[in-house]
Amino acid sequence: MAETKAPALALKVSSGTLDVEKLGAEVIVSSTTDLSETPSIGNRVGDGNTDYLIHGKRLALLCVQRILPASGTSSDFLFDTVSNTECIYSDLKVGLMLLFGRILSIAPVKIIFLLSISIFELGSLFCAVAPSIEFLIFGRAIAGVGGAGLWISIMSVLAQITTIEQRPLIMGMFVAVFAVASVVGPLLGGVLSGASSINLAFLSSLTPRLLQTTSAGDGVSVSTVPTVGKSASSHVWGSLGINLPCGGLAILLVLLALPNIPAPAKSDKTTLQKWIGIDWIGAVLSLGMVTCLLLSLQWGGNERPWNDPSIIALLVLTGVLLVAFLAWEWKKGPDALMPIKMITTGDMPGACISTFFVSMGFVIIIYYFPLLYQIEGHSATRSGVLILPLMASWVAASAISGASIKKYGYVWPFLVIPPIAAAIASGFLYTVKPETRNAVLVGYQILLGFGLGAGFQSTLVLAQAEYETEPELVPLATSVVTFSQFVGLNVGLGIAGAVFSTELVKKLAFLGSIPQATIDAVRANVEIISTLPQELRDHVVRAFMGAIGCVLLVGAPAAALSIVGGLMVGRKKINVDNIGAM
Repeated sequence: MAETKAPALALKVSSGTLDVEKLGAEVIVSSTTDLSETPSIGNRVGDGNTDYLIHGKRLALLCVQRILPASGTSSDFLFDTVSNTECIYSDLKVGLMLLFGRILSIAPVKIIFLLSISIFELGSLFCAVAPSIEFLIFGRAIAGVGGAGLWISIMSVLAQITTIEQRPLIMGMFVAVFAVASVVGPLLGGVLSGASSINLAFLSSLTPRLLQTTSAGDGVSVSTVPTVGKSASSHVWGSLGINLPCGGLAILLVLLALPNIPAPAKSDKTTLQKWIGIDWIGAVLSLGMVTCLLLSLQWGGNERPWNDPSIIALLVLTGVLLVAFLAWEWKKGPDALMPIKMITTGDMPGACISTFFVSMGFVIIIYYFPLLYQIEGHSATRSGVLILPLMASWVAASAISGASIKKYGYVWPFLVIPPIAAAIASGFLYTVKPETRNAVLVGYQILLGFGLGAGFQSTLVLAQAEYETEPELVPLATSVVTFSQFVGLNVGLGIAGAVFSTELVKKLAFLGSIPQATIDAVRANVEIISTLPQELRDHVVRAFMGAIGCVLLVGAPAAALSIVGGLMVGRKKINVDNIGAM
């Protein structure tokens, strides 16, 4: 059991029950708390040629967010652990996307695809046998490298083997799988949290030797206990039994189902010369820039205040590295990792801006909309079911836009008109209160799904159409748009996390002398809200809804700014018949 002492109120959690006593003097959070359907709130950073791989990656993150709290460690350490492991994963996955886009222009996609899966699984193996938190983070770093190659390979495969009619359905399947993983992940994490150790429970795991320390600070003492149970070998093989067979199956599917597609680039250079000629300096600058940006968003407003010198330094360094990266890319010309001409001419600037802000709006909605249901007592499973209208309208909008683009050849209307609906819906979500009828929320979901889903895959079509006569540049153009998507996702989560934390603190201010530890417990586990006394519960629910409304309101300017990108896209008719046959 982890014990945190605080002066005013006692909050006892054991097996899912909560008892608030004003005469108590300490807060005790038991490691026996049932977390099978416990939604946690934090600055989460979310993810083969099949949806199977995407499901596995998304499931992994959601599992670890449920498993770590059940391991008997302190909440501060748990937040740092999840933050550090997932931040390093996201840093490398996003930071290396442009590099993999360039690699796919000189190497066969099937080989890079298989290599990426293998690297991802190797990172998972390292996590499974990690003897320390440092080695765990190292394992997640390796998995992040594989994750970057996986996603860019998927997008490149779609560009090469699918038609415009098939692509909206496949992109819709990605969204559907994301929704399934969002529901199944917490459940599976809760089930596995009952295992004898985190090693047995999750592919990114800790050994029983970990976390046998006691720390203190600011008058708060925290004690942790090691996990106990089976032998180290059973821990390792238990985790490998969950993940590695899945990776092996993915490799088998790629080997059997994916055709051998030669590298698109035609050159007289040898293979070695091609690899040496890659813009490695640009790759380092890109990785450094993304790392500084994501770290500042991860820490700012969460672990450290925004005016903290380290956060300011990271933001300044992000700007410096961005300038250095752009200057170097301009110097490299057509051989650059991200040629300046590619992002300043044609439809690419508009496509990148549009997909950046659409992704920002999407990730805010997908992470925070379910909380509107969870804070009123719905389980993680139920809240996942209740956002199905959002997913269904997203898939439908994607299919409609794809069919229309195929028939008429115009992309820009789907980047300009639908986001208006998303902006309006996001604005109305700011007014949501506990008495708001569910039918109204369903209507907002439909507007959001239609407004954001119509243009999500259209930007990739634009990128591929832009270079249909230069197939060697298609993987690079795809990586640039995908890079914009993932930066938008992470920036959206960073902004949302900062807004949520700030607004929730303001709106919980009426609680007065309630210990910070109690507030932290409610923030970390919204299921606790339903066990509070009725009078306190109503206030807390309104505070949470107000904070979530402020977060969802961020989707309004995001949708509006995506329209700016759409207006930058040319009104020309694209030749969709050649897309997918390159």
